[in-house]
Parts: sequence; structure tokens; C-alpha cells
Amino acid sequence: MGKSTATGQSIVLPTYKLDSNLVLLPGIIYNVTFSRFRAATLLSRFRNQTTEFKLVRNLLSEYEFANDLDQKKNPKVRLASGDDEDASNPGMISDEAFEGIQRFVEFESKLKSTEKESYKESDSQYDSDSSDATLAGSEFDWLVLAISPNLDKISDLEPSSDSSTTLREQITTIVRIVGITDDTSSIRLTFQALTRGAKIQGYKSSGPNETLIEINWDFDIAKVNNHFLHLNHKATELFNSIDEFIIKYRQALNTATNLSKKAKSGTSTSKDVGDLFTLNPLANSLYLQLAGSKDFSKAYSSLNTIYSAFESLEKAIDSHSFLRIVDLTCAIMPFPNHQKLNLLSKISPMARIDEIIRMINVLNGVFESLKENGELINHWFYKEATNTQRANVVANQLKSIRLVLEGMSNMKSNGKSNGTSNNTNLSNSPANRQLVRRPNVPVGESRGSSVNGSKDFDDDDMDDSDDDLRLIKEFMKNKLPHLVGISDDAKRLIIKDFKRIKSAQPGNSDFHVIRNYLEIVIDLPWDVYVTKFLNNKDIDVIAAKKQLDTDHYGLEHVKNRLIQYLVVLKLLGINAESQIDKEREEKVKNALKGQDVNNVITQHSNKPGSVNKNGPVDERIVIANSDETKMAHANAREQNQKTKEQIRQEELAKIRKNAENMASIQLISSRNGKAPIILLAGPPGTGKTSLAKSIAKSLGRKFQRIALGGVRDEAEIRGHRRTYVGAMPGVIVQSLRKARSMNPVILLDEIDKVAGGADGANKVHGDPAAALLEVLDPEQNSSFNDHYLGFAVDLSQVIFICTANEPYNLSRPLLDRLEMIEVGAYDYNEKSIIGQKYLLPRQIKRNGFPSADFIKIEENVMEKIIVDYTREAGVRNFERKLGTICRHKAVEYAKTLDKSTESPDEYNPVVLASSLPKYLGIPYSSFSKELEEPFQSAKYGVVNGLSYNTDGSGSVLIFESIGFHNDKNQSSLNMTGRLGEVLMESAKIGLTFVKSVLYRNLLNLEDHFSEETQAIEKLNNFEIHLHVPSGAISKDGPSAGITMALSFLSLIIEKPVSSDIAMTGEITLRGSVLPIGGVKEKLLGAHFSKMKKVILPRENRKDVIKEYCHGINDDSQLNDLLIDNDLNKKDYKRKDPEDYIYKKLGIKLYYASEFWDVIKVVWGDDLLLKVDQARVVEYHL
Repeated sequence: MGKSTATGQSIVLPTYKLDSNLVLLPGIIYNVTFSRFRAATLLSRFRNQTTEFKLVRNLLSEYEFANDLDQKKNPKVRLASGDDEDASNPGMISDEAFEGIQRFVEFESKLKSTEKESYKESDSQYDSDSSDATLAGSEFDWLVLAISPNLDKISDLEPSSDSSTTLREQITTIVRIVGITDDTSSIRLTFQALTRGAKIQGYKSSGPNETLIEINWDFDIAKVNNHFLHLNHKATELFNSIDEFIIKYRQALNTATNLSKKAKSGTSTSKDVGDLFTLNPLANSLYLQLAGSKDFSKAYSSLNTIYSAFESLEKAIDSHSFLRIVDLTCAIMPFPNHQKLNLLSKISPMARIDEIIRMINVLNGVFESLKENGELINHWFYKEATNTQRANVVANQLKSIRLVLEGMSNMKSNGKSNGTSNNTNLSNSPANRQLVRRPNVPVGESRGSSVNGSKDFDDDDMDDSDDDLRLIKEFMKNKLPHLVGISDDAKRLIIKDFKRIKSAQPGNSDFHVIRNYLEIVIDLPWDVYVTKFLNNKDIDVIAAKKQLDTDHYGLEHVKNRLIQYLVVLKLLGINAESQIDKEREEKVKNALKGQDVNNVITQHSNKPGSVNKNGPVDERIVIANSDETKMAHANAREQNQKTKEQIRQEELAKIRKNAENMASIQLISSRNGKAPIILLAGPPGTGKTSLAKSIAKSLGRKFQRIALGGVRDEAEIRGHRRTYVGAMPGVIVQSLRKARSMNPVILLDEIDKVAGGADGANKVHGDPAAALLEVLDPEQNSSFNDHYLGFAVDLSQVIFICTANEPYNLSRPLLDRLEMIEVGAYDYNEKSIIGQKYLLPRQIKRNGFPSADFIKIEENVMEKIIVDYTREAGVRNFERKLGTICRHKAVEYAKTLDKSTESPDEYNPVVLASSLPKYLGIPYSSFSKELEEPFQSAKYGVVNGLSYNTDGSGSVLIFESIGFHNDKNQSSLNMTGRLGEVLMESAKIGLTFVKSVLYRNLLNLEDHFSEETQAIEKLNNFEIHLHVPSGAISKDGPSAGITMALSFLSLIIEKPVSSDIAMTGEITLRGSVLPIGGVKEKLLGAHFSKMKKVILPRENRKDVIKEYCHGINDDSQLNDLLIDNDLNKKDYKRKDPEDYIYKKLGIKLYYASEFWDVIKVVWGDDLLLKVDQARVVEYHL
């Protein structure tokens, strides 16, 4: 909102009301000292514009700020006091205010650029001479706000009309913060006063402490040169009066000093006459203002120079410069603040000119009368008064000084006592609850205590100079009784420890132990829940889903689980509000049951401030009359303070009631809905950790990571008991402290690497894996007991996300508590998309390129990088390879920028496949050629199997068998290639099954053997050697059973197996094919090895269906596909999953429930004629 014209603006600006009686006039730079608290409050509103200033960041880090989204959605909590200019409210500036600042800066720059060159010269002289005024640097351009004078602090000696009072309330000074200085105990802000503005009544701001300001940039004044000459004449008279006054005062000081020296030396005579000018309070005050400050002397000299400079100019002065001189004169000369406020309130240029002339005349008259009065008193005192009269004058003067000093002492003591309540009122204000001091940080401003605290927390019991102890005391008095997250028993124990620290001596060891304990307790974020949404019912599920999709590609099953949690939270928030309303109605009904209505009315009428039949019982404010005695004054002030305190306490009670209602809603939601405890299980580099960060970002919660790899001490989880030296809370409680909220997202990284786990507990230090059972149990973690704290902490709103590479390394009870979501390996298409969309742009940015157009990698080159240069399930090494390419391209680009080269090569952003060896080196060796063109000397007994690797990827394993005849009349089997026990057992089972088939003559081998017994004789005298290449890698598992059985059968009957077929499945002695795991990864391995056909166990078709539904992100078809799969064991009707795999990976799937199905896929039906006949005979029998 706002508009600009050629002569003025109406813009929204942030506002601030000064705490002192200072009046800021345009054209002057002011150094204003703030307490660290108030400086942080003011600067926090510009924290988006001051991120580059380390000093500001350090200052803001000392305090905690409420969620700005909560403030925008709940302005009643933000401004509960109803004050639009609450200086302690730390709300950030709104978009309207930011736009207003932008309009102001643009208009200001435009105004400066259109000024004439001569005016610029005069302005530069003025700026260089007046109070070190300098143009604001570009980094401070946006720190603009409207400052209102504090009318309560400015006493007006002259009665003002209603219209002038309204103008004073509306007037503001537009300033820019041009300097920030940290003085350790305070902060000094440098304000450059730019111009004046007037608040527009009736405007409702969208942000705290903001309003619509009207700024008039019209400086045109008729006959401005005549006005300047008149002002110059009056100012010259004033300058002469000031110079004459300073000279006279200094002469009086010198005379008094000389008389004092002569009196001490005994050389004084009756002719030596002093000067009473220095005893005049007005003269002393004026001299202190005029000559007691170096800043004033410098500014006064600059003002004289400015008048002289403009007077000597041949050209006429412009209106803008003239009005600046008017403001400068008022700001520098010793005018009272109420007169400066009067001039600031004058919007019209002519009104300002008339006002400054009037003020100069009045001040000039003061100096003239001061001169006359001084001469009069000196003449009477030294020439007419008797010795007694002179003695009485001096005595009365000394008595008056003593009374003034006593009054100042009383004011100081009263200020201290009243400061307690004032500070308390501030500390309990709603705004202050949004800005909380971090403990263990030095602070310059004093802290008071609440007057309604119990007697256990009196100020006299503790040294107020210790900020940390004062923080503990304030927590006990003001915050602890109202905390919902701490049980009553825990509060009783905390108060008991606090009483012990009060009675203990600082040198006692228990004193420091308990003090450290209480500091940690108050540092925990009790009842603080940080989220992007003000209430659970306001959760935006669509926006959260969009955030997850933006940060991660794929992983739809993980995202769907989180969206389900958000929907549940949203519904619980809606239900909790209605439940609160029902409980409130029930309480009202119960309160009115059995209670007479007349009694209720009578009790209400007897409340303070009400009136009954006997007259008023109590008045809200008691005013002390001026003619009462001293005791009556004291009683009236005491009663006044009481009633004011009652009003304040009632307001605080209302605020606490609202806060308790919100806390009740939060508790009801948390009681009914538990945060999910998820285990993301999968190979390295698949995005498990980054997914947890994305979850926290989408929910608007704090994120904390706990690395559990190698943790071997239970105390690291539960904390140490306080009896130990150096005891500290466990990592869970420490994460809550760091997150500053009770509902963060905590990542328990590498939970499968915790010492203990499935292998059992460590007898010395306990079992940390067992300590996690309570943390990760949704039914128990609402009362998690940390050994250091000694009382229950609610973890039910914490979202725990665990990651593991090998989830089955966890103990069974711990694994049972976790909701495991498998994060599988990425296929080629997913890796390619992730590389183009996420990894490559990130690496381009990290390696110094200005935009993503400087490196381009085509899809075929990306495929070559994935297939030939990486061997992983995730994308971590893939990103490293892209980073290597980016660094090489950065070197090439830098060479083109080198001007010393005579003819630099033109930079080519495209990465060619032929350049990959230059960038990445030699690619990994591959079996692809061997698979495509098998050796002719060993074409029998070679079969492709599929394996699941330890890194989470899949690959093709070649099983090769060689056999030869022996004369021992017995068969043997040798196996090499670092085969595990289970794999060797599977090989023996496969060979035994093949023997059984040959002995039973179930295969049609007429084309291979002339007689049926030849195959059996060959097998009885056959020595077989099975080898699996990559002998340095251990291999184990039952999934290669059908592969090895087919290899033995191919070797014996001398029938080759096609090299584009791969298979996996466990075999039994009866020839049944059992399901296996890692189907997705094995299919990916077959795809990378360019397999065209894959044989899977029939029971693994459910895994293919699952992968199909995840791939198309549609679980609605899952039920129909499963029904079709169960009803049609042999010939299923819906082939959508198989078509999806063929389209995505180029692999045609076959299923085998028996070994005969494998033979049928590989060699056809010819070998199975006898099998079919045997089945028919068996059926008839």
C-alpha cells in the first residue's frame, strides 16, 4: 500500500518510539545508546536485510524470536497490549513496509539526482561540516524507519491546543540506521535523520509497529532569499549573544580561581571583587550545554560556517537548503525539547520559519536578561549588601544545593524500587515472551523480579549482580508455575534444588553442580513447539508434498507415509479444538450446579471496582491530592501501585489463559496422535539423510542429527547421573536444547552401527541399543527419563527418523519398534534424472560457474558415466564423477579467460563421450563383451546368475562349469571363487537333483545320447569343477540354486545356454523354485549387463507388482493385480507389471515354480516330453 507523487509520498514504514526525551530533527546524525535487548528487538525487524553484518548476527543470536508466521496469523498474541508502537515487539517488517522503504529510497535517489550542481556543492559542504553527516552506504540503504518522539518524556512548559497535540502525536522523523557499534554492555545505533513525516489516522497495519506515513517533499518557498537574510540576521544576533555569554562565564570562572589562589596565599585585598555569575543555575546549565560538550562545539562551529558560506554565495539559496538550515539551527542550539518538538510538528515551511524566528528571539532574550540579572546581583552583593546579608545568601545557596542533592538521591532510590515493577511488566509482556534472553550471555540491562512471586524468591536472598542466578530466579517465579510440559512432581524437585542453591555458599561444590543443573533445565525449550503452521488444523498438505517433490526425486512410498502423518495431525488439530470447547462447556455447567444464582450475582458485585448497595467497594485508581499530608501521599501511592498491579495481573492472567488453551489443544493432539518413528533402510548414497532434512523443511520444524556410529556407552543416550564429575544430559536432551523446540525432527544416523545391537550388550558401559528402546517406543517416549534431569521429558512430538544400511543388524526388540521403509537402489533412468536435475547443477555452482549453461551433458554421456564409471546403488560416487568433470571444465574455461595466451581455445560447454577417459580415467572392467560373445571352447555349462551385492546394488554373476571323464567310477564336484557355505550347499542340491532326473529318465535325450544309460554312465564317471569369477569377492546365498543346476545339466547333456538369459531362484531336492530377495536390484543389474530375458521364481511376481505400483505411483491397482496373481497361478491375465519392466528396462520376465519351467524357457518343450508323460501317468494313478 502507498503512493508517490511529484511532491510527496504516502508509504507504509516500520515505526519505533524512543524511550528518552530525545527529538530527532532532519539533517543531524544522532548516536543513540540502547540496551542490548532493545537494540536486538529493533534490528530483528530488519534481520532479512542485515544477514551480511556479523555484528548484527551475533547480537540477534543472543535472543530467541517467535515464529514470524505465527505472528502474522495471530496478531492478538503479537500485540496483546494493544500498543501499535511496542518497542519490544520483535516482529519482522511486512511486505508493505518493505515496499514502502523501497519507494522511499527510490524517491530519495531521484530527488538527489535532480538537484542542481551548485546545490550539490553547498549540500556537500553542509554534510561534511554538520555532525559528521555522511551519505548512507548502500548496505544500509534499506534500514529506514519512522521514529516517533516519546511525548510522555517531554514536559511542555507552554500550554498547547488540541490541534497541536494531535500534530505532535502524528509527527515522526524518517531516519536511516547508518552505524552500529557494540559497547559490550550496550549497543550504539547511529541514526541519520532524513526528513519529517506524519502518520495517517485510521490505517490498519498488516505488521506490528507499522503505519502509513505521509511525507511532503515540496520545498518551494516564495522569496526564500529574503527569509534567509532575516534568519541569518537573527541567528547572527544569537551567535553573538552566545559568544558573549561564554566569554563572560569563563571570565567569572577565572576571577573565582584567582581569588581562591590569593586567599590561600594570603595576598587578597578588599579591592578584589568576585563574580556571582557562576552561581546562577541558568548560567551553569547553558554553559554546560554550550561549552561542556565537544560534539556541540563542533556542531556550533559548523553551523556558523554554513551560515557564512550561504551568505557569501552569489546565487540565491534554494528552498531545500534553507529548510535544512532551519532544522539544523533548531537541533544544534540549546532549545528545550518541547520547542524542538514544536518545530518538528510544523509541516508547512512557512510555519517552520516563523517558529524558528520566534525561538531564536526567545533564546536571545534569555541571554540578554541573564546578562542584566548578573550585573544586578553583582552590584547589590558586592556594593550594597551587608556582611550578614551576603552570608545569608551564600548559606541559602548551599542549603538549596543540599536539598537538590537530597531530591536527586530520593529520585534515584525510587527509580530503583519502581524499576522492579517496570522491568517486571516488560518481562511479562506478550512481546517479551517472543524475545527471550539466552542464558550465559552478558547483558547490560537490569532485570527485575515479579511482585507476585512467592516468598521463596525474594530479591534479598540472592546477589542481583549475577545474571545467571537472576535468570534462574525469574524462571522459578514467572515461568515454572505455568509450564505444561513439566509434571507437578518434577516442579517440586526443581524448586527443592533451587532452595538448596540459595542456602549453599558459592564456594561449596554442590552449589556449582546444582547451578549447572538448573541452568540446563531453564535452557530447555519447555512448551515451545516450532512449526510452519500456527495450528495443526492449518497444515497445508499440498504445499508439504510439493516441498518433498522439489527436494527429492522418486521415493514416493516414503513421501506418502509422511503425507499420511500430516493429514492425521490436521484431523487431530480440528478434533482437539472441538474437544476443548466441550470441556469448557462442561466446566461451566458443573460450576453452576447446586449454586444459587443470587449468590453468583452477589459474588460478582463484590469484585474490586464494582458497586453494590452499600456503595463503591474499591476504585481502580486512587489519586493523591496535593494538600494531603506526607503519610496520606504515601498511602495513596501504595494504593495506586496495588490497583495498577491488580490490573496488570488480570491482563497477564488473560494472556496465560489463552496460552493454556493453546497448550491444551497441543496436548490433546499429542495425546491422541503419536509422531512417526521411521527407519529408512537402504544402501549408502540413496538420500536417506538428505530426505530427513527435507522432511524437517517441509514441516517447518527444526532439524537435529545424532550420529550413532560407534556409540558404545548407554550414558550417551540417557545422560550421566549428577553424582559424576562433568555429568551432562544425553544426546536426546541436548538435541532439544540445540533445536530450541520440543518437536524437532531428530535424525538417528547409522543406527545399525551402534555397539551392542543384535550382538548383545556391553557389560561395562551398558547397551546403548537397549537404551534406545524407550526413546523409540511411541507408548513410552512421552515420559522419557534422562538420568541427568531426573524427571520425565515428553518426546511424543519429536519425529525420529533412523537410517541404516543393514537393518537386520539391529536387535529384534528395537527393529520391532521401528516402521521400516526400504529405500532401494536407483535404476538408470532415475540416476540420469537425478543427475540432470539435482547433482549436475549443484556441482556446477560449487565449482564456480555463474550458470548451469556452462556445462552440458547429454543423456547418452550420462548413461556412460553411470554404467562404466560407477558401481553403486546410490548416487554419491556418481556425484563425485560429475564434480570431477566440472573441475576439468573449470580449468578449460579459465584458460579461455587468460589474456596472456596468444590464441586461447574457444570454450565448449558440451561434455563428449570421447572426453570421459580424459576427465575420469579408465572405466571399470565389464563382463558385457563376454556375455555377448561367449568363448567357443567353453560354450557348455556357462549360465548367468543374478546377485545382490553388499552395497545394495545388483549384478550378473557368471557360473561356469567344466567336466571331464575319470576312471574312478565315481563323480566329484569341486567349487572355487570364495563361495559361502549356503551357496555350496545349493550347488550340491542342484547336482543331486540333476542326478535324480537322469536316473529317473525324465528328460528326452534321444538327440544327445543313443542309449538312455549313456547319460548315467557319463555322470557316474564325471568330475565337475564349478567356478564363479571375481574370486576376491565373497559370495553366498541360496538364490543361485537354479543357475548352478542348469549349469550342471548343460555340461552333462552338452547343450549351451543363451548368453542373454539370466536367472535367480532357490532350488529344492524336488525341483521346486523358492522365492528370493532383492528382485529390484537384480533386475537393475541385469539391465546394466544388457540381459534380454530374466527368470524369476513364481512367488516373486508379487515383488514385480509392488515395483510396478510404486513406479506408476498408483496403489489402487494393487488389490486387483494380487487377486489376478493368486487366482491364475499358471496363466495370469493382467500383464501390466511385465510390460512396465520391459518398457523401462528392456527385459522380458519369465517365472518358474519348478525347475522344468526353467528348462522350458531356456531350451523349449522338447526335453520335457517324458516329464509331461510322467505327469499324466502320475495323474491316472
